[in-house]
Amino acid sequence: MHKVSSKFLFTIFTLFAVPSCRNANVVNHLKLNISSQYCSPTAPHTYNPDFLPLTNTDSILVNSHGLAKTMSDHDILMANATGTLGLANQILEAKKDSSVTGRLKLLEISSRIQNHLLLLTTEISGISAELDCEGERADLFANYLDNMNDKRTARLTGASIVIGALATVAAVAVSKNSAQNVISISGGLVSAGLGILTIKPAGKKIKYIHDRNVLEDIWFEPEKSSVYSPFLWYILRDKHFSNSQKEPLVQTTKARWKKFELDNDTDDKTVQLLFKKGGVYDADKLHTRATMLNQLQSTIRSVDQDMQSLISSLNRIQYER
Repeated sequence: MHKVSSKFLFTIFTLFAVPSCRNANVVNHLKLNISSQYCSPTAPHTYNPDFLPLTNTDSILVNSHGLAKTMSDHDILMANATGTLGLANQILEAKKDSSVTGRLKLLEISSRIQNHLLLLTTEISGISAELDCEGERADLFANYLDNMNDKRTARLTGASIVIGALATVAAVAVSKNSAQNVISISGGLVSAGLGILTIKPAGKKIKYIHDRNVLEDIWFEPEKSSVYSPFLWYILRDKHFSNSQKEPLVQTTKARWKKFELDNDTDDKTVQLLFKKGGVYDADKLHTRATMLNQLQSTIRSVDQDMQSLISSLNRIQYER
């Protein structure tokens, strides 16, 4: 009798545990009808070389005496970042000519500045939208895995309760003490095994490839970015645009990720997964990626405040006498 009961308990364990092992298979994100290029720009943008920022910050500030009378150092550097520093100096020269020709020249310069700054604001919106899309995609995959894993945990918990109850009933039904002990121990071990699986589940994972990784350049800090325009990359890498003005935004962002999102766990496997082409993610890593994307999006959007300050300064230069 006790052999039959033990086999029965083992069969119940197999029914619940083996499907749980199958659930640990890796899902390909393409099966969810979301391609690796889902959030990428549909067309590449070519940056106008006439508006490339100069790299020598200290020299820029030293040689901007005329602008310094009405613009802060921050706005002067912002003008350089946008590529409008030379045009701002041309405004000062054009204002000296009060003739019709001089006024037309001033309007022409102002129009060029406005058109270019408008383009840059759409650029900020574009990369912010891409970061938002990537964050939502990572959250979508993470929530998908969470739901699958929650169902697995519920199934294991139910199996543990059923097996514990069956073991109790079987032990009561058997008269021999030795058989009762075998059934009780077997049921307890199987129930405990299922309980352990719920405490530390293997869980579902997903193969998630991101050929264009918007986090990569922030982590590795190349001289030129393949994702961010020269305008944004200059701002992110110049310390004058951070609140502390001691470290650039890329470094403060990276330090924040290390401390709060990665718990200083930056082994090569984690770096390759999050900051290169991707790979096999669990739900926790996907939530981490989504959080970092959202934080970076906030940093990029804050550049709008710098743009607002610059536009106000340029208006003062143009209209003040």
